[in-house]
Amino acid sequence: MASRRTWIWIVVGVASTGVLAVVAIAGAGIYFVTRHIQTTPTSAPDALRSFDHARSRFVGSTPLYEIDSANEARPVRPLTDLPTSPAAATHLELLAWDPDDERIVKVSLPIWLLRFGRHKMSIESDGHGFNLEHLDLDPRELERIGAALLFDFRDQDGVRVLVWTQ
Repeated sequence: MASRRTWIWIVVGVASTGVLAVVAIAGAGIYFVTRHIQTTPTSAPDALRSFDHARSRFVGSTPLYEIDSANEARPVRPLTDLPTSPAAATHLELLAWDPDDERIVKVSLPIWLLRFGRHKMSIESDGHGFNLEHLDLDPRELERIGAALLFDFRDQDGVRVLVWTQ
């Protein structure tokens, strides 16, 4: 009888540890999202000011990616051709505006996080959007080149996406 009770306590202990681990992982995920992704209702003039402020860091420079005639993002020149920066980039920043929802989304991802998975990120609303998968970003190259304006996308519906490293 004593060994049966021991096994019950072991099973309950293992199950409890598993439940606590799942809760801890879910809590860490929620914490990460709330710290790195912000969405704010805003007016068009305020959104324009946010984009102008973010873009002001890169006055005189053109984005490293552009939209081609097939409506696909392509590099203007390979990242490997760019010089190495004395200060490595630490974050990939994204600023997106959807005029239909009147929301601005700010995403700040540590570059080390881009090394996991297949680097896919899609910003979509009502069937139109922007997919970062097509940029084929290499986190090591992004770190190496330092702060850079990667993408400045605008469509005919007023959607705008700005992507840069810092």
